[in-house]
Amino acid sequence: MSNRSTRSRRAGAALLRAAAAAFALAALAACSSPTPAPVLLSLPPAVVDAPAAAPQTAAASAPLLAIHRVALPEYIVARRVRYRADPSTLVEWPNTYWAERIEVGVSREFASALRQQLPGWSTCENNCGESQPLLAVQVDLVPMDFVRSAKLIQSRARISVMTGHGAARMLASAERDYDVPVGADTAQAQAEAITVLIRKVAADAAALVKTAQP
Repeated sequence: MSNRSTRSRRAGAALLRAAAAAFALAALAACSSPTPAPVLLSLPPAVVDAPAAAPQTAAASAPLLAIHRVALPEYIVARRVRYRADPSTLVEWPNTYWAERIEVGVSREFASALRQQLPGWSTCENNCGESQPLLAVQVDLVPMDFVRSAKLIQSRARISVMTGHGAARMLASAERDYDVPVGADTAQAQAEAITVLIRKVAADAAALVKTAQP
């Protein structure tokens, strides 16, 4: 056996040992690095200081408004928090999830903001039980996109006010476009801007409710 062959085999064995050691170290590092906990994101409250409850006598005489669930685009109704990278592409924030279904959070905060805008009204959400609401309001937010390159929430609201019982009859409707600035390039800032959008939509919906005649 030549010295050259012996040296080649020894060099090959050394390379294999080095590769095995490197692989073992990489595996050990992967095991020792904890997986980051997922970020759970919720919408900030649309109403920080809720007004005191009205007396029962006033509540009984107040007109009743049914607030339907806000309709959102199907492409954002997901656990992952998404933003628009370009006109045809949605991207998910890394390891970031809504703490609750986004349509549930948006609908709840919209109802809270609308209630504050209509102090003379009683409200019920979706199912009013045996009560017969005077009016009902429906909002569709399509789109509702965080355009990350522009740092804007861009949305269009279709607001409809209809009779609240019996065969629903349209009384008033409007469409509004919104560009809401997002203060930072983060998912948290995106959530804060969505709440600002909700307040704006609630103000416009309240104005429409006040002018609707059943």
